[in-house]
Amino acid sequence: MKKPVHGHLPSGNLVEMISNRRNFLKITSAGIITFYSSEYHTASGWVNSDSSLANSSNTGHFLFADERIIAETRNVQLKINSCKKLDSPVIIPEKPWETERVYTYGSAYKNPRSNNYTMWYMSRMHAGADKKDKRLTDTPDLVLYAESSDGVHWEKPELGLYEFDGSNRNNIVAGLHSPSVLIDDTEPEKNRRYKMLGFGSRQGQRGYYTAWSADGLNWHYVSDLPVISGGDTVTLMKNPLTGEYCAYHKHPHDVRGFSRRTVWLSTSSDFMHWTEPVLVLAPDEQDDTWASGADQRTEFYNMTVFFSGGLFLGLVSVFRVTTLQKDVQPHQSRVDGPVYTELVYSYDGSIWKRFPERIPVIPNGPSAWDSGCILGVSNPIITGDEIWVYYTGINTTHGGAIPPKKCVIGRATWRRDGFVSLESGGDGIVETTPLQVLGKTLTVNADASMGNLTVEILTHNGAVIPEYHRDQCVPITTDRFSHKIQWKTRSNIPISIPLRLRFVCNNSRLFSFGFES
Repeated sequence: MKKPVHGHLPSGNLVEMISNRRNFLKITSAGIITFYSSEYHTASGWVNSDSSLANSSNTGHFLFADERIIAETRNVQLKINSCKKLDSPVIIPEKPWETERVYTYGSAYKNPRSNNYTMWYMSRMHAGADKKDKRLTDTPDLVLYAESSDGVHWEKPELGLYEFDGSNRNNIVAGLHSPSVLIDDTEPEKNRRYKMLGFGSRQGQRGYYTAWSADGLNWHYVSDLPVISGGDTVTLMKNPLTGEYCAYHKHPHDVRGFSRRTVWLSTSSDFMHWTEPVLVLAPDEQDDTWASGADQRTEFYNMTVFFSGGLFLGLVSVFRVTTLQKDVQPHQSRVDGPVYTELVYSYDGSIWKRFPERIPVIPNGPSAWDSGCILGVSNPIITGDEIWVYYTGINTTHGGAIPPKKCVIGRATWRRDGFVSLESGGDGIVETTPLQVLGKTLTVNADASMGNLTVEILTHNGAVIPEYHRDQCVPITTDRFSHKIQWKTRSNIPISIPLRLRFVCNNSRLFSFGFES
């Protein structure tokens, strides 16, 4: 299997980089890797267990996408998996304050107490239709709130918070562009549990503003001045390794002769004071191999970041600039071309890497309503054995005229941990580096319905432990998110010594594995 390739930025010293992250992941002098449990960013905030080795409840959750844990592979291929989509959008512009455009930027959650779903999304009005409450920022953008019991049918409650066109019977909660909401259960101040970051203008001061709220509906600006310079798209997340708030935002940068949209990062420990932005992701030469015209190039419109299995994963909106239009109508962009979503990864949230297979994980179409652009995407929601990502779908390319240009919100779905898989056509082998594990039961997320899967346990030096030989393993022959691996004379695995795992797969797809107490 080919290793994932680096992006345009230097990788740095991996051992030093990891050791500086609060020992979340340890590499010992013997080369043994110790991981600690972590999950996606969910409605209850970052779900992290205590990182103490003495805590036996720490189990570990590993993605086969993580090259650090893979020592050897034979006859397997790394595959990036595109989503499945709903046939129709889940939210469409139908209210006067939504005009013809609604967007989502990183803000959809499942409430673990009610099992309902919540979303903060955005509408953009024509400049001539600006009839907003004067308490909002001086932008034509509104932050809107919606709820759903099933993730498909969404209600827009009449909240009565802001006036629009003489009535407060609407779902308006704030006024920012590209609003990204974080639910922060680690926040000790209850009135700051919900945090929002977005672009706006107040009294002529343009930039990224922050706000917080006790309930996600009644918002208060942290400062009367922007906390980060620049403007346009942004997504917010909290780094589970450092506790820092991270703002991934768009900013122009000169790359190989063009001023391009690129991704920059600013961080904060208190949500009030932010570091100077630094460039973290820009198109490399491979991104431009399709371009043949004088003005054609690739740009990055936006990136939503989340954490799982020891990896930061990013959903990047890739903009292929095909044309610079000369004659445009009001509210129409000169820069035209399609936008779709690719997957990138990082070990620290700052240095980003690219997978060898660069395919859209959220492609355009086949329906007309999202055939032109996949513009902004939400953070993933885990529900059952699935991952949901809500996204902005546009029926025209970026520079389409209004009308017919219309923006709606759709939903993409993967199996849990299903963004990346290792796949074997015939007999394949995947062997891990030495792991110090804390859970007694090994579980594997795999599809072996067309073949079979067995697992061997080896010492850290690579010798098979006889009781855990592949011949002793009860074969897996079905497709499940959580297969519990058993051997004929053993149901638990040794946890007192470092060990390796060897997955022996025939016509199988491997997504992730973990350990349970």
